[in-house]
Amino acid sequence: MLWSNVIKDDRLSAMVSIIDVNMSPSLSSARIYFSIMDSDLIDDIGAQAGAKAALDEQSGMISGELARKLNLKYAPRLHFIYTKSLKDSVELISLIDKTVESDESNK
Repeated sequence: MLWSNVIKDDRLSAMVSIIDVNMSPSLSSARIYFSIMDSDLIDDIGAQAGAKAALDEQSGMISGELARKLNLKYAPRLHFIYTKSLKDSVELISLIDKTVESDESNK
């Protein structure tokens, strides 16, 4: 994570990855989609809620830092949203790999 050396929170002990960011046209707010990279915690509702709570608590610091680094007049309001798209992608790749292996063994 970009601020992993700044944000010290046990709820973010698993690797959290930013998947997508949707900024409003006015740059006043952003929806930030994140996922948990740890395969043991990817389905853990408590880990998801803990990571979201930790990110929400640090959103002011993150928002201020973004405004400073991007030279924005106002700091955007950040909305963190958990997404399982990373998990779905991993599962899809696994299914594709199994299909390819099956096709190759049938030749």
